[in-house]
Amino acid sequence: MKSKTRIITSIVAISLSLALLSGCSRIIHRFLKEPIKTYTYTDDYPSLYADELRQIFGDYSISERRDCNIPGETCSCGYHQDEINYYEWTITYTDCCGQTMECILKNSRPLYAQQIGWLEDQLETHIYTQYVDEYYGNELNEEASYCFCFLGDFCNSISSSDDRDQYRFDTTRAYRESIEQEEVTIPLYSTSYSELVSGYPMIFSINLVMGPDTTMTANEFVSISYDMADVLAEDIGDDLNMQVMTCDREHRGMDGFSILRGEYCEEYISNSLESTVFESYVGEYW
Repeated sequence: MKSKTRIITSIVAISLSLALLSGCSRIIHRFLKEPIKTYTYTDDYPSLYADELRQIFGDYSISERRDCNIPGETCSCGYHQDEINYYEWTITYTDCCGQTMECILKNSRPLYAQQIGWLEDQLETHIYTQYVDEYYGNELNEEASYCFCFLGDFCNSISSSDDRDQYRFDTTRAYRESIEQEEVTIPLYSTSYSELVSGYPMIFSINLVMGPDTTMTANEFVSISYDMADVLAEDIGDDLNMQVMTCDREHRGMDGFSILRGEYCEEYISNSLESTVFESYVGEYW
């Protein structure tokens, strides 16, 4: 009996010691800050990728080089940022509609990964300037209204109630990583917008907030969002996936709707549209 008691006591003592050591390890890790490393990038991207940039932008202009620095920082909360020194340039070009576009070229990231971001930026600019501005003009609160494009990695919600959430999350991120690694140029200057949208799975999110001095009634403001969406769907085609939200001056939602593959659909809640769009592309992109 005494032997048994000693064994149990030893087991408890060992468990407590391990727990204490584990706790101490976490505390030490928290307060011992990770050393800050310094990364310096000196490649001259405009010269190194001269041919690729012409294929992407056509006749373009480029600014003088800017020397940039991201300072290193670390803290006990777990945040860590290494110091990064790099160059960047502003590229100005014209799209297929004659609109002037701008993007930032950085030598700290692979060119082809940046290209996908430029595509998203161009699509956002085109839809906002050619549709949102055209239909609403000065009636909008410009600071609160926006158009975002999510290309590839648009499944961001994971819930315990849907077993496929994690699968969709992982799959869309893997897809985005794969296209960022493809060494294929996209002619952003000459490709039509219907072609650009049809080339990749994506979702647009548009938020329209009434301006403080708008002359529109709430019904007029909402009605115009449908007129705008009708024309946009006709121009872009069957691969337009979009969610539109209209809000009053106090940013309270007044109306919302979604378009799936060019057609109005019932899914409005963000994660419902995301999952529905994902499932519509099964066998095509993933």
